[in-house]
Amino acid sequence: MDIYLIIKLLHVLTATIWVGGGFVFMVAAEVAQRAPGPVYGGFTAVGARLGNLVFVPAAVLTLLLGIVLTVMSWSFGDLWILLALAGIAVSIGLGMVVIKPGSDRIAELAQSEGPDSPRVRAMSAALLHRGRFDLVLMAVIIADMVFKPGYGDVVILSIMGAVLAAGAVAFLVVKPQPAAVAA
Repeated sequence: MDIYLIIKLLHVLTATIWVGGGFVFMVAAEVAQRAPGPVYGGFTAVGARLGNLVFVPAAVLTLLLGIVLTVMSWSFGDLWILLALAGIAVSIGLGMVVIKPGSDRIAELAQSEGPDSPRVRAMSAALLHRGRFDLVLMAVIIADMVFKPGYGDVVILSIMGAVLAAGAVAFLVVKPQPAAVAA
């Protein structure tokens, strides 16, 4: 077994933790959002901690290991590498500029108003809605990694672009609808 395969395995594992963790968190947040009582606000506060403990380190390790793999066997001129780097940069930026500060504000508000306050629930729902775009972005990055499109792969690139555009409209432009809370 060579070092490239070990680094590739670590890259895939950290990406799995990052993307899989984000997906599970999103599903759990949907379930918590529909729960009566303070479950949802408390869940959002836990999410803020998970970001620092799991998502940020996994994202950074995925990026660093991907750079090492590129240096070892690929080229930064390959379109799929450039698209992956751009996608990861957008995801990390979204996390740093939108998700982390929003989660922190929600956690603070949950401390002062209580985790079941209407403002905590509304802010949490809005953040969860915007955060779904990150999962769409991650799915496109995974497709990019699998298909490794070049400049001539118009169909694959068009599909990836259409999915991103639809995700941006659905989760960044359109306002979330209030979720029904179970009685």
